[in-house]
Amino acid sequence: MAGKGGIGQTASPEGRELPPEVRRRARRLAWIYLIAAAWLILWTIYLALSLPRENLEHHYRLTWVGFDVILVLALYLTAHMAFRLDARVQAPATVAATLLVVDAWFDITTSTSVEAATEALILALAVELPAAAFTLYVAHKVGQRVRKLAHIEHAGTRQPVGAVSRQQADPALPTGPPATAELDREQ
Repeated sequence: MAGKGGIGQTASPEGRELPPEVRRRARRLAWIYLIAAAWLILWTIYLALSLPRENLEHHYRLTWVGFDVILVLALYLTAHMAFRLDARVQAPATVAATLLVVDAWFDITTSTSVEAATEALILALAVELPAAAFTLYVAHKVGQRVRKLAHIEHAGTRQPVGAVSRQQADPALPTGPPATAELDREQ
């Protein structure tokens, strides 16, 4: 896909230097999150149509649909950043994992019958909690990879890990020493 930030684009030039196997794995993970977000959109529509308008809370339907929309956004951002091989994928992945655990908890604790609680427990154990664990694992592995690349990049330099030069921060900046003669003339 052409264009800035598209599915086929990497977030930075460093993403293009990753080994092909890492890029393939990242793309597979991105598809998983994108499919999960699409499935959750359908689930949210189902909830919007099937949940009672009022339960213990006046806005019961709105509460769950709104929560699932936020979860869809977190999963979509995780997929988007994974497609771009963006190391910042850790943030939406962690948010998505947290929301999945919260979703499982509230599904179980707000069940109004034994059957509903059993169904919520099975869904939590079979889908939501494993998905949350997997998402945290992905965030952890990305963090390890970023730290490893930062260590390799800065090995042999005097810069601390994470420090970048002015030129690395903004490649558009001119290279070489500052033009002090021009500054003196302006004053």
